[in-house]
Amino acid sequence: MHSRRFTGRDLDILQILWNASDSMTALEIVKQHPELTMNTVQAVLRKLLKEGLIKINRIVYSGTVLSRSFASVISPEEFVILQMKENVKDIDTVNKKAFVTALFEDETDTENTIKEIEEIELMLSKQKELLKSKM
Repeated sequence: MHSRRFTGRDLDILQILWNASDSMTALEIVKQHPELTMNTVQAVLRKLLKEGLIKINRIVYSGTVLSRSFASVISPEEFVILQMKENVKDIDTVNKKAFVTALFEDETDTENTIKEIEEIELMLSKQKELLKSKM
């Protein structure tokens, strides 16, 4: 993924593809979301394709015309992680402890938060062992 910022429309189209049960043509996206124009959808699909965030899943008939059907190649979680990495890569000092702490500050579901923290602790333990083995 290139170092780019994504517009609201870019994110709208990604969200539509993430929520779809199957790949979609530009026309299907417009029919499902009439607030979007065909020109906008096609421009955004070209951009997302160029960025490697979506793929042409297959060629399908749309009426009597062959059309490209698009699918996301990245999950919403992977997209958020890539965006976070892009946003902090130019910052020399990133305090990882403060960052992780900030992610949990406003959590209200205590039980779920404890579960997530335990999963992170396990992941960090495995990462620590992996790093030690490389020393």
